[in-house]
Amino acid sequence: MPPRLMDPSNFQIFMDALLNRTEQQEARAATTNELLLQVVQEQRSARQDNQKFQQQQSVFNQRLLEWTDRQEKFNERQEKFNERQDQFNIIFLDEIRGMKKDIKELSDVVLKQHETRLKRLEDFMDGFLRKAG
Repeated sequence: MPPRLMDPSNFQIFMDALLNRTEQQEARAATTNELLLQVVQEQRSARQDNQKFQQQQSVFNQRLLEWTDRQEKFNERQEKFNERQDQFNIIFLDEIRGMKKDIKELSDVVLKQHETRLKRLEDFMDGFLRKAG
């Protein structure tokens, strides 16, 4: 069988359809490439944002650790101060108790001396009045 030859009008229709199909594929490929490029750019942007966030988080974590260390040192100093304050309060309370005891003793002595002097004055006055009377 001899090979068939294509009708020239059919050939033109075929070539137009082939050209149209090729243009559509090229347009789809261009659109796909454009979308892929946007996806890649978004991924790069997200990666950069993530790196920036991680750097900021790292700085924050470092500052938090430094603050925690300072807080621990402060707490240790505060505990030492509280211990010294407690010791001072105990000593001061003992001193106040001692002063209270001394004041009571002095008060008792002064009152007793005063009573004794009053009694002697009374006795003297009684004796004097008896002699005069």
